[in-house]
Amino acid sequence: MSLSVVLLAAGEGKRMKTSQPKPLVMLGDIPLVQHSLNTIKKLKPSQVFLVTGHKKDEVKKYVLENNSGDYIFCEQKERLGTGHAVKQAAPYIPDKGKTLILYSDVPLLTDKTAKKLIRSSARKKISILTTLLDNPKGYGRIIRSQKKDPIGIREEVDASKEEKKIKEIFSGIMVVENEFLKKGLRGLVRNNTAGEYYLTDLVEYATKRELKVGSHTTTPDEVLGANNKSELGHLYKALVKMNIKSAKDKGAIFKDESTCYVEGQLSVGKDVRIGNNVTIKGSVRLGDGVVIESNALLSNVSIGSNSTVKDFCSIEDSKIRSNVEVGPFARLRNGAVLDSSSKIGNFVEVKNSKIGTNSKANHHAYLGDAEVGKKTNIGAGTITCNYDGKNKNKTTIGDNVFVGTNSSLVAPLNIGKKSYIAAGSVITQDVPNNSLAFGRSRQSTKKNWKKK
Repeated sequence: MSLSVVLLAAGEGKRMKTSQPKPLVMLGDIPLVQHSLNTIKKLKPSQVFLVTGHKKDEVKKYVLENNSGDYIFCEQKERLGTGHAVKQAAPYIPDKGKTLILYSDVPLLTDKTAKKLIRSSARKKISILTTLLDNPKGYGRIIRSQKKDPIGIREEVDASKEEKKIKEIFSGIMVVENEFLKKGLRGLVRNNTAGEYYLTDLVEYATKRELKVGSHTTTPDEVLGANNKSELGHLYKALVKMNIKSAKDKGAIFKDESTCYVEGQLSVGKDVRIGNNVTIKGSVRLGDGVVIESNALLSNVSIGSNSTVKDFCSIEDSKIRSNVEVGPFARLRNGAVLDSSSKIGNFVEVKNSKIGTNSKANHHAYLGDAEVGKKTNIGAGTITCNYDGKNKNKTTIGDNVFVGTNSSLVAPLNIGKKSYIAAGSVITQDVPNNSLAFGRSRQSTKKNWKKK
């Protein structure tokens, strides 16, 4: 079966009180629309249509710059309801197959639930996603037959007093057979209180033709939408809750999950332990037996098995192999790679550098644009002077090198294997293998000196 996806992303977001188009409002560390796109990618559809409107060029620019694949953009120039929005994509939707209709401001739908909804549409023209709310005010109510089949969706403004008591609501998300969708869209009319084309009318369109409507019910968190900053806050809490639950289901142990914020995609192995006040963003992979202590920030990080990140570390866009120890108070960023059994200690910063197996920088060092070999020791206070005012330059340090305390290594620089850099040195020239290098001014001492 060919699957198309229509993502409605035309919202202005007036109630958000923002100058941004609504799809680009941030939820966690990525925009609302990106959450939906991440789910869509997992479904592997044949086509993805984005219906844009307010500040369409900004939305299009973001999508194309941050996502691979082909997207078909359709503009909704007037805001005449969800049915009207889908109409903009209808001419480009294939005649055969099915279409999943999603919303950029309903970002927490999982691919697992989307697949269940698609399966519920087997041998049916249309299937809808529903949920149950204690307070369904503002949502379209699900009208079911005596056989419990959906036969209609009543919008809040058009619902009777009895219909408003119904707690099962329509999420807005549906799967529709393409041929039926095109015919149904052509038959939509605006004879309702809001004067809009309701996509929900497709359900009654089906039942009037004695066509069975499918449905799948999910948890409220997955179909939460955001129309204002308060609802956005609820979405964030739901996002964190869902991500932590997923990690726990896979075996992660949180010391106190109420203090942790998992905003991104967290993949965990067995026996992973996470301390208090840990924030996780982007894509983070933690291997078996990884320990993340308290007050750490992880963003786009891969950490191998049995490695430990100690308290107060900030790690982003980095790779850490197995049996590595980081911190406390360490910072890794922008392309840092730590090979197995290496150690980065307190107040050490590593940027765009590879640290070799069994090498260590225990404290108060900066390693930028460097490649450090195996079994090498970087002394306290050592810095790679990688920036000359115009360009970033590389420092290469071989295997089994000892760099003494408070050394400045001025790049570009090559330090050969088994070499020794004396403490307090400023090294500006390459050092051959098996060499001792030191660069210090001769000490001068003035006896009986007094300050004038």
